Amino acid sequence: MNVVNKKKIYPSIHSYSDQDFVKNFVFNKNIVGKVLKNLEKIDESIKEHHLLFFLDYCKFNTTFYDRASKFNISSRTYSDCVWKVVTASKSLNFKNKFSKRLNSKIDDLVSTSNDQFLTLVVDSTFIPFATTDQSFYSGYYRKGNGRGVKFQVSCDSSGEVFTVHGPYKSTAADITIFRETLGRVPLCAGERFIADKGYVGESNKILCPHKETENGLTSKEKLENRFIKRNRLIIENVFGVLRRFKIMDVPWATNLSKLRDTFFFLVYIYNLSIRFNKKIIEKAMKEDEEKKDEDEDEELQTNSDENIDQFLTDCTSSWQDQNKD
Repeated sequence: MNVVNKKKIYPSIHSYSDQDFVKNFVFNKNIVGKVLKNLEKIDESIKEHHLLFFLDYCKFNTTFYDRASKFNISSRTYSDCVWKVVTASKSLNFKNKFSKRLNSKIDDLVSTSNDQFLTLVVDSTFIPFATTDQSFYSGYYRKGNGRGVKFQVSCDSSGEVFTVHGPYKSTAADITIFRETLGRVPLCAGERFIADKGYVGESNKILCPHKETENGLTSKEKLENRFIKRNRLIIENVFGVLRRFKIMDVPWATNLSKLRDTFFFLVYIYNLSIRFNKKIIEKAMKEDEEKKDEDEDEELQTNSDENIDQFLTDCTSSWQDQNKD
C-alpha cells in the first residue's frame, strides 16, 4: 500500500468526542481505557492505537487494506497492531466463578415445586466463515452463504457472560453442544438453565418453551412461554451488543483460532462494561438511599420543629387567654 506523502494517523482515545468514539468503537472511553491498562500489564509495548485498530477492524471487518487506508498506514502495520492485541488478550480472563451464578438466581415459576430455580440463560450465535468447506454449511443460516461457526454463550440475569464454548461448525445442534459442555457440569438441586427450543431434550437441566401442537397451546403453556421469553431476552441483548461488530455478519477471512481469540476478547470487554455499569448503578442506588435517609431526617426535623412551633403557639395563646381574664 502506498502511503508516501500522507500523514499517518495513530488515533487516541481522547481524539474523539464521546459520541463519535462509541459510534466507531462500540464501547465507551472509560471501558476501553480500562481494557488498555489491563493489556499494558501483559505487554508494555501496547499503545492506544493498537487497541483502537483492533476495535476498528472488528467493527467494520472489511479488509486490512481498506481499514489501513483510513489511517494512511500500510495494511501490514495495521494487521500487526490488530494481532498484537489479540495475542495479548489471550492472557485475560473474562470468566466468572461458576458458583457466582447462584447470586442472581430467579424462581422457576413454571415448575410445580417450590424449591426450583433458574440461573443462567443459554443460547448460541452464528458467525459466518469464509470457507468453501461444505461441512461448515447449514441451510438454517443465510449469512455467509450458510457457512460458518457457532459459539454457545451463557449469562446471568444481569447480562454478565459466564461461559463461552466454541467455535463449532454451524451444523452442530445446540442441544449437542450443550451436552458436551454445560450439560456435564453438576448443578445444584432444583437448578435449571433457560434456553430456546433448540435445547429441547434435557428438561431436568434446561427450561425450554413449549412447542406448538395441532391443537395449539393451552392458556397455561402460553403463560409459561411468555415467562421464558421474557427471561431469555437478556441473552438476545448480549448478542445485540456483540452484533454491532461486523465480524458477526461479514464472513471471517482468517483462521478459526484467531476468530475464537477475537470473540473471547470482545466478550471480555463486554463483561467489563457490564461490571462497570453495575458499579455505577450500585453507586447511584447508594446515593439515592443516602439522599432518602437525609430527606427523612430532614422531614423528621421539620416535623419536630413544626411541633415545637405549634407547642409554643399553643402556650402563647393559652398565656394570652389567661392574661385577658
